Amino acid sequence: MKKVIFFLSFLFSSTMLVSNDSFNSEASHFGGGIVIAGALTVVGDHYYPENRAMFGFGVSSVGFLLEEAIAISLHGHFYGNLLDVAAHTAGSALGAMITDKYLLMPVISQNEANGNYVAIYAQIPF
Repeated sequence: MKKVIFFLSFLFSSTMLVSNDSFNSEASHFGGGIVIAGALTVVGDHYYPENRAMFGFGVSSVGFLLEEAIAISLHGHFYGNLLDVAAHTAGSALGAMITDKYLLMPVISQNEANGNYVAIYAQIPF
């Protein structure tokens, strides 16, 4: 846990990063979308187990869209930011799907009218 805190403090204290419209820049937005949506899908598993993939995808995509809208209003460069949003959204879709289908245990709804469902949860301490 100390390593995670150290990494996050290093990340937030680093200088501002600038992207461009190159393949590497868009690939980093795609990879970031995978990681962020995957993490949010795990969070969504706790609160919304039946819709966890949509939670991860939606929060990641909308959050990044809002951030890019602010960047567009401050600095312009609409086309480059639109590419960033598209790459991040595609990565978010992939990250949420992979996390939901392959990394988390399934949740099977039996009867939504009565509120009954069967769920399997796994806990991995770290």
